[in-house]
Amino acid sequence: MPKSQTETSASIALLEPGERELSKKYVFPKKNLQSRWKLSTLGRRWASVTRHSATWRFIVLSALVVTLVVLILNFSLLIWSRARLQAGNMLYVGDCESAKTTVTSSSLAINVLSTMLLGASNAAMQCLCAPTRGEVDKAHAAGLWLDIGISGLRNWSAIGRWRKYAWGFILLSSLPLHLLYNSVIFLTSQANDYMVFLVTPDFLNGATPSLGPYDFLPIIGANVSGSSINEYIPAAEATQIAAALQSNISSLTRLENADCIRTYGTDFVTNSLNVLLVTNGTHLPAGSILAGYQYYAAPNSPGGEEEDILNLDWICNGLRGCSIPSQLSQASTWSFTVGVDNEMTQVSYCLSEAVLPQCTVEILPQVLIIVIVCNILEAMCFAALLAKRDFTPLIVLGDAIASFMTDPDPTTLSSGPISAEYVRKAYIGDPLRFSIQYRNRQWRQNRPLRRTMQWHATRRRWASAVGPKRWVYTVLGFTALWLTGLAFLLHEQRTGLTIPFSTFWTQGFGAPNPLATLQLPKSFPAIAIVLLANLPQALLSFVYLAYNDVVTCMLLSAEFVSHAHVHKGLRVTSPRGEQRGTYTLSFPLKTSVPLLAAAGVLHWAMSQSLFLAKVNVLDQSGEIDGDRSFSTLGWSALALLILLIVGGVMLAALVASGFRRFGLGAPTVGSNSRAMMAAAFVAGDGKEEGRRKVRYGVVGREDGCGRVGFGSGEVRDLEDEELYA
Repeated sequence: MPKSQTETSASIALLEPGERELSKKYVFPKKNLQSRWKLSTLGRRWASVTRHSATWRFIVLSALVVTLVVLILNFSLLIWSRARLQAGNMLYVGDCESAKTTVTSSSLAINVLSTMLLGASNAAMQCLCAPTRGEVDKAHAAGLWLDIGISGLRNWSAIGRWRKYAWGFILLSSLPLHLLYNSVIFLTSQANDYMVFLVTPDFLNGATPSLGPYDFLPIIGANVSGSSINEYIPAAEATQIAAALQSNISSLTRLENADCIRTYGTDFVTNSLNVLLVTNGTHLPAGSILAGYQYYAAPNSPGGEEEDILNLDWICNGLRGCSIPSQLSQASTWSFTVGVDNEMTQVSYCLSEAVLPQCTVEILPQVLIIVIVCNILEAMCFAALLAKRDFTPLIVLGDAIASFMTDPDPTTLSSGPISAEYVRKAYIGDPLRFSIQYRNRQWRQNRPLRRTMQWHATRRRWASAVGPKRWVYTVLGFTALWLTGLAFLLHEQRTGLTIPFSTFWTQGFGAPNPLATLQLPKSFPAIAIVLLANLPQALLSFVYLAYNDVVTCMLLSAEFVSHAHVHKGLRVTSPRGEQRGTYTLSFPLKTSVPLLAAAGVLHWAMSQSLFLAKVNVLDQSGEIDGDRSFSTLGWSALALLILLIVGGVMLAALVASGFRRFGLGAPTVGSNSRAMMAAAFVAGDGKEEGRRKVRYGVVGREDGCGRVGFGSGEVRDLEDEELYA
């Protein structure tokens, strides 16, 4: 043999078994092979990962790449924002609609990145939680079972210590992302105080501003002897503001009645200040100023009375529970009562003092730095997982079946077609207390692990593949969050702000609504509001993971049952022979992509429905009133509605899926390792059979009963009421 071929063969012999097979197919030239051995240890491992793209390492590598991409984007945002910051933490100051669009777009982008991180973290945690064959054997010897294909807590105490630490680090580093990330960029809105004056036509012609016989400004729609705080505005103060408007009458904007009602019939007026309601001038009492109203966009002090602020009843002549749409339908006859005799006078038009709305887009750099640190920790955990060479987990159903076929477990072998439900009923003990190293765990004496099982040919429902506890806490958790969102929505309806369905679409996303906010003390820090606003995000993530596990259990059983109908290769993370590779874990792409997209929509809708609301209040003169500007917790009816619709559809889809029925011919194994092991009998060389296209069914007979398992040759269907081992 030539020297070059001898050296190449010797080098191939030093490679890992999987690398050896690939190297035989692609023999590297001597020069390239020598250069490869000059790589560092990390470089050789990286090369191995990239060549074996169909393994579980590819999935973790993808998670690492996603995390690094998000890390780079976050770091770039931090640098860019520091260069563009204006006053304080403001990135943009200007038109409110542009600011809202910027914040909504940023929130959408952040939620896309957050959803990508959620998927990456979930995939890595599932790989870390997946048991090795040795850990499964220990559990089976003690009468326990482990989960295959899901990231449940059952495996927690069975896995190695380093994987526990890595799993915990990923979980802890993910929490700040859900609690902080959505509030990195937020909107600061503007809300204007304003004065309303009901005036005569003479006022426009230069008549001296006068309140007639009153020494205070009468409130619109109320008797002059009333007690509202608006009536305690002294005549001198009221006439001074009215005189300023009169002197700049040419700069005021004329609004017809309907436009005037639309402009001022909102809780946060941003583009207008004071307004004159010009009457038709007939049968009016003395004085050019007939009545007025002082509107406050925020309380003078935390805990202020609702009657003092945010009261739009003046538009409806002081009637409580004013309906703006109803008033718009009567705009042509918009009228008010004035004077002691409650004489009616009709409004001809309005003159409004227009101002340029100033909203800001702000960033919280300290929150972004925390997110970046969490990204770094997650990336380190993913890299550490990739660096482990002696870690061969059973991640998907095919991994477990192939391993059990190659090396059968005598404690479970020949148990017949047992289901996950049967194993759960036969087991006694708390699965979360694995720290006792599998001691004192027994099967119920009245339900031993049978060596034969009578087969009942019934089409079981998908729900039977999932344990009752997992169903309960998943459905209850999802329902609790859904009902909480419904309660917030009903609260908005009770305020009277969003009774017409059409107003759901006018409020917008992430827009603060004064009666849909929680009034907090001014000393309440913004970071605390951020945590409070994003707490449901963390709860939603945990519910999503539970939802994910339920769907996975059902799909695992569906995949297993499909092997009873046709010969096909096992779907594994490291394919050999006729086995099928996978670029996903337990979900096919047609399921994982819609589910991940739905999770993204849920998180985005949650971020827009419950958010940090910061409002700058302008007084009647157009100056920012720092004492009454505030930060609070707000929610949005439109975003809540989307959240409820998507969440309701997901919950209904999950329950409906549970009523589907599996095909005949195989038990429902779920994620139960014992049920999988019992099904993995093979007649002949299990290692070779596992690499071929196989089918589940009756593969032979022994002691008068059929033997069920996997085979690549002739496999018969299970028959009803027959005994099988």
